[in-house]
Amino acid sequence: MVIPMHRTLKLILLLLIFLLPILSFGQTDDPIKDQSSDDVITLPPVEVKTERIEKKPRHTFKGHLFRNAIGTGGDPLRLLNQLPSVGVLSDFTGILSVRGGDPEDNLYYFDRLPLGYPYHLYGIISTVNAEVIQNVEVYPGGYGAEFGSDSQAVIDIHSRSITDTPLRGKLNSNLVYSQAFLEGNIGKRGYWYAFGRRSYMGPLFELLPRSVKVEDDLVTQVPSFWSYQGKAVYQLTKSHRLVVNTIAADDSAEFRLGPDEVSDSDLLGPFKSENPFDSQGIHLYSEKEKTYKSVVSLTRSFSRRDLQYGDGYFYGNTDSVYSLRGDLQYWVKFPKTLLEAGFDFASLPSSLTSIGARPLEEGDWDYDFRLKAQGEKVHTVTSKTLHRLEGYVQATQDLVSSRYAALYATMGMRANYFNLIDSFSLQPRGLLGLTLGPEQTNTVGLSLLPIDLRFMYGNYVQNPRLYQVVLGDENPEIAPSLARHYVVAMEKRLTPETKIEVAGYYKNLHDMITFNLLEERYENLKTGSVKGIEVSLEHQIGEAFRGWVAYSYTVSKRQDSSWEKERDFMFGTPHVLAVNLNYTSESLELGANWQYKSGILYSTLAGREPYTNPFTKNETWLPIWGTQKRTAPYHRLDLRVHWYFIRLDKAKAGFSFELWNAYNRRNILQVRYGKHFTEEVPIAQLPIVPFFAVTGTLEF
Repeated sequence: MVIPMHRTLKLILLLLIFLLPILSFGQTDDPIKDQSSDDVITLPPVEVKTERIEKKPRHTFKGHLFRNAIGTGGDPLRLLNQLPSVGVLSDFTGILSVRGGDPEDNLYYFDRLPLGYPYHLYGIISTVNAEVIQNVEVYPGGYGAEFGSDSQAVIDIHSRSITDTPLRGKLNSNLVYSQAFLEGNIGKRGYWYAFGRRSYMGPLFELLPRSVKVEDDLVTQVPSFWSYQGKAVYQLTKSHRLVVNTIAADDSAEFRLGPDEVSDSDLLGPFKSENPFDSQGIHLYSEKEKTYKSVVSLTRSFSRRDLQYGDGYFYGNTDSVYSLRGDLQYWVKFPKTLLEAGFDFASLPSSLTSIGARPLEEGDWDYDFRLKAQGEKVHTVTSKTLHRLEGYVQATQDLVSSRYAALYATMGMRANYFNLIDSFSLQPRGLLGLTLGPEQTNTVGLSLLPIDLRFMYGNYVQNPRLYQVVLGDENPEIAPSLARHYVVAMEKRLTPETKIEVAGYYKNLHDMITFNLLEERYENLKTGSVKGIEVSLEHQIGEAFRGWVAYSYTVSKRQDSSWEKERDFMFGTPHVLAVNLNYTSESLELGANWQYKSGILYSTLAGREPYTNPFTKNETWLPIWGTQKRTAPYHRLDLRVHWYFIRLDKAKAGFSFELWNAYNRRNILQVRYGKHFTEEVPIAQLPIVPFFAVTGTLEF
């Protein structure tokens, strides 16, 4: 439900009501007074654990899984594409499509900081260091009211807040980048870490023309990136913890687009991109076991995106976000009744500059980003300070609890106001959970009970971006997009070592925003739907062996306007199958990962027709698109060996060797059409690739 709103007083008062209990519960009746630092130790976060009521519609990865991941080169987030219904677009882009959704539907957090983008150069390596990850929680859809901010899927990354050594350092170097990591304790009350990474891809790109058929001068500026992150934790009292953190990254590259890459003369020339971002935050954690847990965060983030194309086309935007965010969990009756509430006040100063260009969007098979009027480029320069106000309330109640059955429910509502289009929305969300059968302890062999079932529903509103309102012919009447999620999930532990999860989902997508070429402006024209099923089976033997099989089938459709036919979603992947095996000992780690998925979607060539530009009189060809088709299925085997060849009391050193695409499968990245649209030319993804890295760790 989206309602125009001209008076925001009611919403502000509502959000202040959420703020007051968080501030009040931040106080404790038992503060630490007159104690020396020797009397207080650094405390890890208190985890309130119950048997049933804390169940959330999410997948959780522990940190050691990222550090041992195969086929990632040590990249922590690339492991996520092994989840059912989560896929990367190609070997070169780690950007995720979750349950048939657009990558723009995903929201990334790193220790409550907004993550500007998760991957360097769209997939070389993630911007997050695997060494400090404590866990990653993936909410693929149907989640509760605790998350909002214009998303349909959330990847919430948490780093650790404690270590068992006073000081430790680690170095890692490979053919693409080097990185360094330091961590340590602050007396007995605190913890800190610092991490930095820088690329050096020059030698790699000098070898590129020898191994891949490209023009020698295609790369005019070698792609480069750097990133850093840091965190400090200090235990103020037994119940209060202060955290300060930061993360930043920058990417830049420049290519020369020739006739093999683009067919129009005004697109020939340089293609340059630069994408820096940085985020900082200060957070107060307050908690009392079995009573409450609250977090209040003050964060600031900045991002810039500059794209320069061909003959003077340019698109650039800068965004800053200043946010005050609070979240509270309060146990009215532990463990039967849980109340949650939160708010997010955000100010977003934004600016945009466009010289005849707009961002590319899904479904635009021509990839034509140009904005022209009467043959001339449309210039747009604008700045606005945007405001977003959000708040939520949510209650979870254990309705029935007995030895043989338990029924629990979560009901929540999220409110959102966005001043760019003066809109107010209410987003109801809910969960009904059922556990059948008694808890099994010390069982041996296969057990049929207990079994957990969950039914979830959620409304998710995504507000338009600034460029969608002002580029082309301005459209202040544009409305938010709306998605409704329906999910049913089952979880069953077959044996103490083996767990199976099954989920089915349906998403109804309305009022999605797309560029109307006839009206030359953005409008709410697109609709869509997603339905699918996913199955995963995990088997683990202690800390030594872990095996995992995941399969999903997804049908994702889009209709660009009411007068066009429904089509397959460009980033959709119907079949995805992943098999992962890991073995870990004190000095040796072995792993294998095999993945199979449907081929990429492309439009076939049905023919071509001549075209003369009425302004420049240049003659060229326009394609006549045929039916959509998929390339041959993608499959790839990755192998990994990590060996610590030096193990001393305070130091260890080792190397990692990975073999990507071990049997050299020729998977297709994209299909091009030749300079004059006379033939379809498939472009291959990665061939067999050896990856080697050296690591060293020293403790003080």
